[in-house]
Amino acid sequence: MVKESSKTIIMLSTLSMATAAVALLSTVKPLIIGVAFPLILASLALMIENKPRINAVIEVNPGRIYVNDDVEVNVRVKVTGGYGIITIRAPPRPGSIEAEGFELVDGKNVHVVFKGLRDVEKTFKYRLRAVRRGRYELRIIDYTYHDLLGLTAPIEGYVDVSAPVEVMPRVKLITRATGIIKPREAFPRTPLSRLGPYSTEFRSVREYVLGDPYRFINWKATARSPNGNLMVNEYEREGLRTILFILDSGRWMRYGTWEENPLEYGILLILSLSRLLLRYNYNVGLWTTMGRVYPSSGMGHYYKIQRALMGIEAKPAAYINDPTLRVIVNETRPLVIMVTSVNNDNVNWLSGFLKSLPTYGILLDIIPHSIIMKMNLPDIKCAKALALDRVRLYRLMPSRFRILSWDPVCDGIGPITVKVLSNIGWSV
Repeated sequence: MVKESSKTIIMLSTLSMATAAVALLSTVKPLIIGVAFPLILASLALMIENKPRINAVIEVNPGRIYVNDDVEVNVRVKVTGGYGIITIRAPPRPGSIEAEGFELVDGKNVHVVFKGLRDVEKTFKYRLRAVRRGRYELRIIDYTYHDLLGLTAPIEGYVDVSAPVEVMPRVKLITRATGIIKPREAFPRTPLSRLGPYSTEFRSVREYVLGDPYRFINWKATARSPNGNLMVNEYEREGLRTILFILDSGRWMRYGTWEENPLEYGILLILSLSRLLLRYNYNVGLWTTMGRVYPSSGMGHYYKIQRALMGIEAKPAAYINDPTLRVIVNETRPLVIMVTSVNNDNVNWLSGFLKSLPTYGILLDIIPHSIIMKMNLPDIKCAKALALDRVRLYRLMPSRFRILSWDPVCDGIGPITVKVLSNIGWSV
């Protein structure tokens, strides 16, 4: 089947030849001028017949930013071939993850370019503001080509480019913490932390746990045990206190908006607490369904935790069931801080999971009611009364875990930080 543009070229060429023949036979000179117009149109049709070839390069500066920071995007486009109007749309593509993570604050990412006889090179800039943490990749430059004479259907295509951007959470630094709250010991050694040799300081008698040294078996206490359980003496370990954060990433952590939900607030709190604890020589670890950071100390360790939290996303079935976690807890005996959002969907799993950990700790419940309420009723700032029904769920949790509830809309990150630190042995 002959294309519409080819038919036009044949028709214009035939018209030009016919006009030239008539001009020669009739010797009418003005007719010779009429030959030029169809030839020009035929030349345009030939150029339109060629599809445009688009090459593009995209650069971002800087490549690593914090939430609410701006990034400058530079796009260079070169168009060869074709003759008409081209609409170019640079990233982020509507409906993509990048479109949800950034907003356009300056310039335009959609431009209209006219492609004439010569090749066209265009450079344009715009600025994007990050609204959510994560690892993004600005890619896919879309274009739509319309030929000048409208002889062909619009041509849509894209150019695959790549410009990675890392958006880190903006952590609230507890700058006044040293004047308000501080650890009771400069180098905390309690509770038990299995990161150093055993000391001679007796702690208690408890049931034997796999991994305990046989020399610590207390045979007299074993003989007196009602159930015949093997009992051991427990001694303090030399070393620093260990804090292990466990971040829940189930679908319930997504309740709220894309930027404000229990998962995002939980990440901010973990980073704020980790930075403060590491400053005071604590060992800090992190456990999630998508990665783990083994307990260690030093401010360089903070960036490992930060990188691990960058790609965490809430998923429908993100239950933590990792045997390695129980080994680490048994070896280091940390104070566990479980960051979650308690609800009817996860309460049974959460209760069983905490009971399986051979240690004690804090259950930090992030309440999303005010976040959801703010979406529908902006005038209502705080909805703490809606969280009263959670008391029923708290009764199912093991008593070894102290429960702290936090509504991030009603209370900022400062008050909950003080509550957490006071519960791990800091002076307030």
